[in-house]
Amino acid sequence: MLAQTLKDHVIVCGAGRVGFRVFEQFIKLDVPMVMIERAEEAPFVSAIRAQGVPVLIEDVRSARALEQANIRAARAIVCATDDDLANLNIALDARRLKPRIRVVMRLFDDDLVAKTKEAFQVEAFSTSALAAPALAAAALDPQIRNSFEVGGRLMVIAELPVDALLEGQTVADLRDQSGTLVVHLVQADGVVRFDPPGALRLGRGDRVTVQATLPAYQALRARMERAA
Repeated sequence: MLAQTLKDHVIVCGAGRVGFRVFEQFIKLDVPMVMIERAEEAPFVSAIRAQGVPVLIEDVRSARALEQANIRAARAIVCATDDDLANLNIALDARRLKPRIRVVMRLFDDDLVAKTKEAFQVEAFSTSALAAPALAAAALDPQIRNSFEVGGRLMVIAELPVDALLEGQTVADLRDQSGTLVVHLVQADGVVRFDPPGALRLGRGDRVTVQATLPAYQALRARMERAA
């Protein structure tokens, strides 16, 4: 009944580990949602319900489940089960019931990702392809916290201490001279700044989280090591 009252919400199919991570992100973003899970005893069902999010216990491949989740009023659907065929079935049913709904799919088969994107005009992601850049970059440098590809180039997110090389530089200096964007700064006095202004100078004892291409980051790290 609660699901039927929602509008402009997101339907998340599958309350496994990936589905639960998606749920956590939507909670942070304050996005209304409905979860659909086949098994009542699934480990995350009780935690999801504790947040006031409706959980439908239903076979996600059933069109009735999407009707109960009020798909005609939904803005998007996330197919996050651990079954590629089930996710494809959900996507097709969703488009049949609401042709213009935004569909996002988790797929294990890398070859299927490109074909699905082209054939169905949906956003499809391979979990292994998403994880690979992060694992590879983390193996190169312990300061790297995450990585992703943009236009075929590997971007990294890394946390660095402000050392002798960085001390006194402004956020804009770091961007213009090193191709490194400061996205998060924890100052020595405990002040936390997201997207700090370009004129802000870095001080000894600060810690910065930066975003850069892998070559730009490696060049900065090499300069820091030489300065040390």
